[in-house]
Amino acid sequence: MSVSEEKICQNCKNQFTIEPDDFSFYETIHVPPPTFCPRCRLVRRHTWRNVFTLYRRPCDLCKKEVFSVYAPDKSRTVYCSPCWWSDQWEASQYGRDYDFSKPFFEQFAALLHEAPLLGRFVLEDTLVNSDYTNMVNDLKDCYLIFTSRLCERAAYSDNLFEVKDSLDLSYSTRSELCYECFNVRQCYKLYYSIDSEACHDSYFLKDCVGCSNCFGCAGLRNQNYSIFNKQYTKESYLQELERLGFVPDSARSVEHFEHESEKIWNSVPVKYFHGSRTTNVSGDYLYNSKNIRSCFFATDVENSKYCAYLMFGNPVKDSYDFTQYGDGGELIYECLQSGRGVYGNRFGWCIWTGTKNCEYGVLNIDSSDCFGCVGVKKKQYFILNKQYSKEEFFALREKIVKQMEELPYRDRQGNEYRYGEFFPTELSPFAYNETSAQDEFPLTKADAEAQGHTWNDNARPQYVVTKSAGDLPDRSDQADGNLSQEVIGCAVCGRGYRLTPSELEFYRRNKIPLPRSCFYCRTEKRTGRKTSQELFPRLCQCAGLSDIKSQYRNLSQHFHGAGKCPNEFETSYAPDRPEIVYCEQCYNAEVV
Repeated sequence: MSVSEEKICQNCKNQFTIEPDDFSFYETIHVPPPTFCPRCRLVRRHTWRNVFTLYRRPCDLCKKEVFSVYAPDKSRTVYCSPCWWSDQWEASQYGRDYDFSKPFFEQFAALLHEAPLLGRFVLEDTLVNSDYTNMVNDLKDCYLIFTSRLCERAAYSDNLFEVKDSLDLSYSTRSELCYECFNVRQCYKLYYSIDSEACHDSYFLKDCVGCSNCFGCAGLRNQNYSIFNKQYTKESYLQELERLGFVPDSARSVEHFEHESEKIWNSVPVKYFHGSRTTNVSGDYLYNSKNIRSCFFATDVENSKYCAYLMFGNPVKDSYDFTQYGDGGELIYECLQSGRGVYGNRFGWCIWTGTKNCEYGVLNIDSSDCFGCVGVKKKQYFILNKQYSKEEFFALREKIVKQMEELPYRDRQGNEYRYGEFFPTELSPFAYNETSAQDEFPLTKADAEAQGHTWNDNARPQYVVTKSAGDLPDRSDQADGNLSQEVIGCAVCGRGYRLTPSELEFYRRNKIPLPRSCFYCRTEKRTGRKTSQELFPRLCQCAGLSDIKSQYRNLSQHFHGAGKCPNEFETSYAPDRPEIVYCEQCYNAEVV
């Protein structure tokens, strides 16, 4: 089509627009236009994505107790990673004939309950001493690492790529010996910092590039020995830090200077989106990408829309509604946790390693031309885990697609699922608060259940607390040698957590205070700094000589002179956030 079309989302009842290039994409991959709006499609995918919630439960094959994303009381067949990846079972033994008297999703749900599910989403043969992890591959000596790859000796972190010897990082790449950072790239010995690149031996940085020996700074480029954006010599830098009273391994000192640094952070303008080396993009946290719209946390992505968390490995091209992983995906639509050379897949969850032209698949590996299958590995022409000839497969697939249109599945909210929609939320094996939907789009239990979601009151582990966080020593070198035996009560949520011996050694060696909160609360605080996955129309806040609230005085003359900047843009900085948001031209005049 050459014109846009307005639609009403059948789920939230809000209006959304399908653009001409959207129609072209849907025609290319032979699917009908969606009936859910982009936001509802994103939430729906997230309800199938359990990142952080792990349970102990027995493997249904070897009977060993293992960590799993599925709660022990879930009526699912769950295999530990070694068993699932082994040749001890065959997906075709769960195959069944297609029943044209029942909706497709009803039959698929039955298969999903019976076929073995992978206990953790990992490529088992790429992990070394990294059991307590999820959505990972190529790890060595890692603990509580999620959605990451190619890391060594890292812990309590998520969304890492090529990171070593670091703790409490999120959305960070090619960094080493870092602590409590968010969205840092190619950094070394960087602490309590965000949105920075190629920085080292520094504390409390925001939006800094190529900086070293800096403290409490924002928006600097290639600077050394700066404190709160003021330049010092090497000698005076150390003297000033001593005068300020900064003690790196003191919890009280770190908390004080964290608050002081945030005052500087919020006084310096930010660009309306995070990213670099991009062309014709919209969204946030975009790198080395071009021609992408409404995408978030995307690296090396081209000609795509409504994608997120595609940050690892080879480029992703020509894809829509693709959430997490990537690594060479092309012509992907409505897929989740999929990647490593995948091509032409539609409506899939955990589709990996060269799988092509599969629809409505779960855990399909190195397979092609499959429809509605669970756990098939190196297969072709399968429907509901049953083998067909090439001719039989395509003839039956065509009949099923037609039947899905004539006999749609209806969920508890009254939404209809025909061919072209992702899996219904109510078929997900996870409760809403077990998934990243709760992280990205938080709901109360009552609201979640009112919207048709399930809820798990036991989604986070509980331990008997033996020591209060308030009783921890102020400095890590004062910690008792037996502290790793204690269960510490989180200062935020009250849940118990432990400090491992290797973790204590990391704190002492790098002069870092002991954490006062559990892994979950630390992660929520750190990732709470990221912008939302929604775009807001806004005006540049540059007023010529300063920002519109006169909080920041411009350092250079801008293209619009002393008048207000006329530029408008879409940004994921919500209007109620404290940042001073500039367009790219005004930002570059001040920072770059």
